[in-house]
Amino acid sequence: MEIHEKIEFIRQQKQVTKTQIAKKCSKTPAWYTNISKGKTKIDVDTLEKIAEALEIDVKMLFDKELNEALNKCKELL
Repeated sequence: MEIHEKIEFIRQQKQVTKTQIAKKCSKTPAWYTNISKGKTKIDVDTLEKIAEALEIDVKMLFDKELNEALNKCKELL
């Protein structure tokens, strides 16, 4: 699962809106939509802001075990 897919999955699970993430990152909802679809590259600063908005540790986005679990969930959906 790609980083943008992990971010979107976590966002949905936490029931946070795209607009809420965008506001917390001082960006527009369209910006977040592009991030969530993988159309915009994500730099480290942006990753940190998104992780903070989701109230997660940015390391969670790179966790191998989490990646495997998310892939299994994605297959089930």
